[in-house]
Parts: sequence; structure tokens; C-alpha cells
Amino acid sequence: MRKNINSEKNLISIELGSQAKGFISFLSEDSSINNVIKDFRYGYFRASSFFKKKIPKVKLTLVYSREEMNNLIGYKTPSWYVGSADSSSKIFMLSPSVFDRESDHSKRDFRKVLCHEICHLFIRQIHNSYEPVWLEEGLAYYVAGQKSRLKNSNPIFNNPKALFLIDTRNRWNKTIGSQPDVPYALAFLLVDFLIRCYSKDRVIKLLMSLEGRYNKKRFCQKFRKVYGKDIKLILKEFFSRQNIKQKGGEKYVSRTQENI
Repeated sequence: MRKNINSEKNLISIELGSQAKGFISFLSEDSSINNVIKDFRYGYFRASSFFKKKIPKVKLTLVYSREEMNNLIGYKTPSWYVGSADSSSKIFMLSPSVFDRESDHSKRDFRKVLCHEICHLFIRQIHNSYEPVWLEEGLAYYVAGQKSRLKNSNPIFNNPKALFLIDTRNRWNKTIGSQPDVPYALAFLLVDFLIRCYSKDRVIKLLMSLEGRYNKKRFCQKFRKVYGKDIKLILKEFFSRQNIKQKGGEKYVSRTQENI
């Protein structure tokens, strides 16, 4: 008989130290908890170092089946879906003990995926909106160092307008439904490009400048103010460099391999 993750009597909660602020809720028989604690601290410190701030206590709840995840999220989730962060500092994630059984991820992916979800909570403390989605997902991917997950992705790099196919939640979800890897690949590579060529500080400054509901025209104006260039010119440069890389010309070096 499967235990109900929503029943608090089945879960044990522990509070972590003052440096990596948070709680972890888990089943008592979960033998992976010591590694989860290490991964939580790793993700929190990595995100805190990148954004140069701390956030209120993160509440991580480990989930033990796809069915339980679906019940928590409220819909049937795809096999690649392993976790979610919400606006109240809560993260629900499949436990490492079931990670490879209940998803198409390797158990080795757990640390980076958790870091990715923790990054979402840091970003929400700066800009309390999920849009533009490519900026938030790209940043979370970058900070978590998830470049290796993109090796089988094949984004279409000959269309500079592709970015605005993944800027709103609806458009992102539509693209995810047909090509799950492509939006994450494009978002990560663009954020990586902006950081390599224009600095991390500018990306964070752009994030801080955003306010209210997302509007494409207003976002492009904010982007121009921060970068001193029209976003179309920077996208043209980005896509041209990606095309060169794909053809075997310019060597591409991602900074996610460096210490953040």
C-alpha cells in the first residue's frame, strides 16, 4: 500500500543549520537523506554565491512516486518532470531513492535539479514573476551547471525570433509539449552567452529592473537600457555564434564549468 505524501504523520522533518536555511521532510526509511542534506546545502550555497544574497527558509518535501507528484501538482506530469518550486519557498521533488525509477533522469541528476529549483526561489526574491520564462529557466540552468543535460538537444538556431516563442508561460508550455529539450537548451545557451559576453552583473541588473506583469515591448525597452543595444542585435550576434559553433568553427566554452 502506497503512503500518502500529503499525510504529515508519514513524514519526518529536520531543520538545517543557519547557513543553508531550510527544512527537509522525508519518509523515515529513506536511506538517501544524508546525501539529500549535502545536495541541499550545495544548491543553497551555489545560488547564494551567485545572487549574493540569502533567502527565507526553503521547505523541501521529498516525493516517492509519480502518482504522488501528480496529486501534488494537480495534473499528470511527464516522465522528465521531477520537481517544482512555488512562490511560498516550497520545493517538491522526487527522492533520490526513486529518481531513476519514477523518471527518465539518472539519480546523479538529483543534485543539479535541486539546485535548479532552489535558484527559482532566489530569482523570485528579486523578480516575483515567472516571465520571461527563458530568462528564469536559463538562469536556473546556468547556476545549477546543467549543461550536460543538453547534449541531445537540437535547437533551431537560424531564427532569432525563436526567443519570443518561449517568453510567456503559455508559449513555453506549448513548446515543451512538443520539444521538451529545446526551450531549456535555448534558454540556457542565451543566458550563458549574455554572462560570458556582457557579465553576470548585467543579467542580474536586468532581472532587478523587471516589475509587474510581463510585456514584450516593455521588456525590450528594459533590455536596451541595461545592455545599451536593441535585443534584436544581441540575438543576431547570439544566433550567429551558435551557427558558427554548430558548423565546427568557433570553440564554445561554457562558464558553468567554472566556480560561480
